[in-house]
Amino acid sequence: MELKVKIKKRLGNFFLDAEFETDRPLALLGASGSGKSVTLKCIAGIEKPDEGYIILNGRTLFNSEKKIDLSPQKRNVGYLFQNYALFPNMTVRKNIEAGAGRQRKKADILINDFYLEDVKDKYPWEISGGQQQRTALARIIASEPEILLLDEPLSAIDGYMRWQLELTLSDIIRNFGGMYLMVTHDMGEAYRNCGRICTIDNGKTQGTSEREDFINSPSSVGAARISGCKNIFAFERTENDGEIFVPELNINLRISGNLDGRSHIAFRDSAVDFDCRENRMECMIERVIDDAFSTIIMLRPLNEKDALLRAEIKKDRAACFCAGEKVTVGVRAEDIMPLE
Repeated sequence: MELKVKIKKRLGNFFLDAEFETDRPLALLGASGSGKSVTLKCIAGIEKPDEGYIILNGRTLFNSEKKIDLSPQKRNVGYLFQNYALFPNMTVRKNIEAGAGRQRKKADILINDFYLEDVKDKYPWEISGGQQQRTALARIIASEPEILLLDEPLSAIDGYMRWQLELTLSDIIRNFGGMYLMVTHDMGEAYRNCGRICTIDNGKTQGTSEREDFINSPSSVGAARISGCKNIFAFERTENDGEIFVPELNINLRISGNLDGRSHIAFRDSAVDFDCRENRMECMIERVIDDAFSTIIMLRPLNEKDALLRAEIKKDRAACFCAGEKVTVGVRAEDIMPLE
């Protein structure tokens, strides 16, 4: 199983430049409007790229130079739309039969496998969101696609129901056994369901990495932001090896990562440590924010007026800190991530 994508497409003022390869389930992770869904639609054949190629398991779906552009029906791709796109005038059974080529026996097996027996004769508007999701996936899998394209399958659902549906979705796509590409803006969702992650920012893919590497060492500013990192700063190199100057913080920092081709650094909220003896910074506590499961502390370096650092601590330590207090924090050299 292998998917190769290298495409460009202009849509008004938006320009898509997507390039990635994968032989395993992949999450395409980015903010709203970054080009995730457009990329999926190009793979499915719903949108046509201006140039480039799309190759699935050695079969060319699109190639602008060779003038190959297979229709969606010939691509053997299963596309799960955000709203599931069930036929509203068909029952659950009829929807699944539509994907199964009207094979009733095949549809019966999928109805059983997807726990839809009790609602098989109901219409989409009569069943729950989870049942709609399972019906849509059963219809797709009935067509025996080579790859599943999941376009933010949980975006319209919140809270506990979202978690329940994600568990169901995870079981289904793993039992599918084939390749799948999941589009999402939720880092946790991407991490839990896919072994590899490709970030996309303002229409341009930022590279593909293993999910652990994506968290521990994002390669670019865009990837760091998407991964949830809040402390991101430009830096200048100094004459000393392993040392940089951060103008926004007006401080020199020791760093252990490779700086070649890098222009920014990032460190996570949890890396800002009130007990660390490395890279010490004197700060004023600007604000203490009580979050759901932790406490966020916004810090302003004493030698800078505009920059803010964000630290995150356990709730049981929150009583030790209050706005207006002077504190000293540090960041270990190995916790500072160099970025392109």
